[in-house]
Amino acid sequence: MTLTRTLLSAISLTAFPQLIAEAGEKRLFMDVAAVSALHDRGEQIGREVLEFGAGVEIDVQDVTVYGAFYRLLPVGSEQAAFEDEADFSVGVAWHREAYSADASANWLTYPGEEADASLELVGAVTFHAPFSPTLIGFYDTDVKDWGLEFTAGPEWEVGNWGIYALGRAGFVQAGDDSGDRSYAGFEIGAIRPVSEFVEFGFFARADMADDESFAHRISGGEITSFRNSGMAVGVSLSVRH
Repeated sequence: MTLTRTLLSAISLTAFPQLIAEAGEKRLFMDVAAVSALHDRGEQIGREVLEFGAGVEIDVQDVTVYGAFYRLLPVGSEQAAFEDEADFSVGVAWHREAYSADASANWLTYPGEEADASLELVGAVTFHAPFSPTLIGFYDTDVKDWGLEFTAGPEWEVGNWGIYALGRAGFVQAGDDSGDRSYAGFEIGAIRPVSEFVEFGFFARADMADDESFAHRISGGEITSFRNSGMAVGVSLSVRH
């Protein structure tokens, strides 16, 4: 469960004002989460973090256009070992009988950190089949990283709860000398409506990679040793209106 939204090429900027003028229903969304460790594409990018995301969706003809802001804040005594992050996204999503797709351009920034901002393009396709198989691809136009991830898993209704299990596997091809990696993981979680517009959720996940990319020991604001697996738990609150 992550808050992050996922090719600006699907909608040209020159056409955007006209599309907004023809727009239909608009929806606001906001997500807040607290997690014990943040895993992304086979590496750990935070320990004890708060996540916040907010944006707007607009129905335009037969697609949904959205813009979103995402903020990652490491907290706790070991926060100096990880980077703050603030991302700005614009994207488009559409639904067909056999599949749903999402494509976005994401400007990734790191306030107060030495890391340079970069533009990442992300595309995802979910097939309307048992276990909702989903293929996600990304390409960072600045650092030249790219990769693919495949996810699938069942969902159940148990009373007022929606229960899910999710398996994931993927790889990242690094554009610099940071090293390529392959990874896999498993997640289980539950979501419960609190009101008409609000949902509460929690999850637990385990991930492993063929590279030592998860923090093991942290001392003096630095990660002093790594391992090739990690576990995390988290809670979230989502608002849709």
